[in-house]
Amino acid sequence: MTRSKVTGVSQRRSRAQLAAVLVLLVFGAAPLAFAQTTTPPKKKKGAKPAASASASATAEPAPEPPPPPPPPPEPEPVVAVSVAPAEGATPEESPTDSTYTKEDPAKKYYFVGARYRGTIIPQFMENLFVSDGKTIYSNTVGAELDMRQDSKSLIPWIAFTSYSTGDILFLEKGKDPTDASQYSIVNSGLWAIYLGIDELWSVPIADHLDFEYGFGVGIGAVFGNLQNDWVFPATANTPGALKATTGTYYAACQSQTDGTAGSCMTGAHMNATVAKVAGYVEPNWFQGGSVPVLFPHISVPQFSLRYKPIKQIESRLSLGFSLTGFWFGLSVDYGLEKRDQVDSVEKPKSKPKPPVDKDKSNDSGDQDKKSDGSLDWRDTL
Repeated sequence: MTRSKVTGVSQRRSRAQLAAVLVLLVFGAAPLAFAQTTTPPKKKKGAKPAASASASATAEPAPEPPPPPPPPPEPEPVVAVSVAPAEGATPEESPTDSTYTKEDPAKKYYFVGARYRGTIIPQFMENLFVSDGKTIYSNTVGAELDMRQDSKSLIPWIAFTSYSTGDILFLEKGKDPTDASQYSIVNSGLWAIYLGIDELWSVPIADHLDFEYGFGVGIGAVFGNLQNDWVFPATANTPGALKATTGTYYAACQSQTDGTAGSCMTGAHMNATVAKVAGYVEPNWFQGGSVPVLFPHISVPQFSLRYKPIKQIESRLSLGFSLTGFWFGLSVDYGLEKRDQVDSVEKPKSKPKPPVDKDKSNDSGDQDKKSDGSLDWRDTL
């Protein structure tokens, strides 16, 4: 091959290589020139900056926020349904009725009222200690407070008792009934004030009616006089004469000279130093005598029927045995229980709304704003 041909071939190759380099330079510099000359679009007021192409290509769409929890359903109103009682049946009482007397075992009830008791000392009980005599009846009136809970009553009370009697003829126990000096006529003007407490347990036996059992204790201060006079034989026409079980009449001595048997004289009575005539008053314990100034009250057992027709009223018919004899009693108390403020139809309480998390609410607001397809400027970074 000639030298001229070789030279022409090499020149053609050099031109081709130069052309290729120019083409590459043009394609590489074109995007840079285009980016520098292109004016950016104007931003709309309030619009967020657009994401870059690379961020748009790589950013994943934001997940949709979870829907807010549905509001709690409105509670359905409670409708009171009244059921007609069967024929002959008693309709059920409401706690708001005054005749609804059932008591809550956990609640304490208070009643205040008055009581009366009559005590009988039969003659056969007196004859355990003396002969002759007669049945004695005494009266007691007082006030009470019934503190009641769980079918149990604790009843503090204060009472006045009169032991007044008329003239009673007594014969000393085991003595000769024909000897006038062994008799005496006693007249009591004693009375007492007692403080005590009763404790009773109840067993229901019918509507508004309970059977109660328990006991009572107390202490009394004794006042008044007890007269004790010797006697002399008399006739039925003698004023104030009393008949003995032997059929003989005796009258109280007004002086030591009364009668013909000498039974009014101090010498007719063993160890007598004082003439018990003309309404002689026996001394009490403070005076060195035998009349007590304190006397216990012990009542065991005692039973009652408690009747409570309405909330505010209770009454008791009672009987029992105490140191002074058999007794029966009646009490009426007023209850301090307040009328129950209970609605016949209870309104259901609305459930409290769940607390709203401010962060979550803000996030959900942001998500709502992003739902139009625009991205937060932070997503472009």
